Amino acid sequence: LIFSYPLLFVGTRDGTLDLLKVPEEKRTASLLNQTTFALLGITTALAWKLTDLSFVSSISGAVFGTALIFVYPSLMFRGAIKNLGDKATAGQKKEGTFAMLVNIIGIVVAAIGTKMSLQ
Repeated sequence: LIFSYPLLFVGTRDGTLDLLKVPEEKRTASLLNQTTFALLGITTALAWKLTDLSFVSSISGAVFGTALIFVYPSLMFRGAIKNLGDKATAGQKKEGTFAMLVNIIGIVVAAIGTKMSLQ
């Protein structure tokens, strides 16, 4: 755990900077340090307030589990079909529509799981 944390945290920090669209050229040591302290502060504050790990585990299972099984694959498939454009067959387009139905079902299941976790 001790030796894997820095590896995971660097990915989190770099991913955060990517989401904020900070160009590589502007990622100075000072900015990296400020981002690190901010993320560590947020993580520490969450750890301070969320003392019941079963709550965190149930919420993450409800959200990330259904996202991994239902939502992400259907979005990737739909994106692949859209990238085909006119080359996509009629069957592939119908399957893309079905994939979006699976996506919606996954979101509903995640909402139900999250609601059950909060009770």
